[in-house]
Amino acid sequence: MWLHRGLRILGPAPLRAAGRLFNPPRAIGSSNGAKPPDTSLFVPLAPSLRAGPGGNVGAELSKELNKSEALRILNKFYKQKEMQRLGSENGLDARLFHQAFISFRKYVMEVESLSVDLHIILNDICCGAGHVDDLFPYFLRHAKQVFPMLDCMEDLRKISDLRLPANWYPEARAIQRKIVFHAGPTNSGKTHHAIQNFLAAKSGVYCGPLKLLAHEIYQKSNDAGVPCDLVTGEERTFVDPDGRQSAHVACTIEMCSVTTPCMCTPQPDLSRLHLYSALENLIMSQNTLQLILYF
Repeated sequence: MWLHRGLRILGPAPLRAAGRLFNPPRAIGSSNGAKPPDTSLFVPLAPSLRAGPGGNVGAELSKELNKSEALRILNKFYKQKEMQRLGSENGLDARLFHQAFISFRKYVMEVESLSVDLHIILNDICCGAGHVDDLFPYFLRHAKQVFPMLDCMEDLRKISDLRLPANWYPEARAIQRKIVFHAGPTNSGKTHHAIQNFLAAKSGVYCGPLKLLAHEIYQKSNDAGVPCDLVTGEERTFVDPDGRQSAHVACTIEMCSVTTPCMCTPQPDLSRLHLYSALENLIMSQNTLQLILYF
């Protein structure tokens, strides 16, 4: 791999709710000491207040819901410390719990017809046949509808955890690789040398910080008789009329593929992969670091 231009590298026990076991996932940011996400960036979705296709089936099976009594039950639910703790264990910090509850209360009080199960459980609680804690599974279901990211918070936490780059791309890093760092003053031939090696290689990737630079290498490569594709955030141009990927690719750095098999699996007919990063006098970006670790 070739680099050119100066770079400076800088579970809790199961809980029973509503008659069934409930296993809350691990709280956000609780594993490996990861910093919890900034929930102030989370914007709740607005739930639909329209009636379902079956009408108010819950009222037909039980009775009409007393909204004033339901409001009292909901406010009591919100004040329960145990409910707030359960919310925290399911990714709802104090901010998200409050926002989810406001949305849940608005849904219960303003929707044309509640879902059958929620309507019946609320009526049971209002009549003394149920406990306010039984609302939690329905509250959590609603919270995941207004905050859909709750279902993938563990994946998001792993993706955003950049503390251990040595563990990234283990298959690629298990391969014996050679990295050539080409540094020098302005007009010393770094770019020219990189392009010549790029054209001479059996396969190669040019990664540039600008679309203009990627397009320039794309044109130069094809003008020199070396089929080269162009991949940027705005366009994908394949030289092959059938859309098959060429052995050479010119792209902007954030669009470089880190999943293409031929780039991480040694094959007899492929030469070493060349990576040309057209960055000058810049602190290395996350994209550049990822490419170095991958290739």
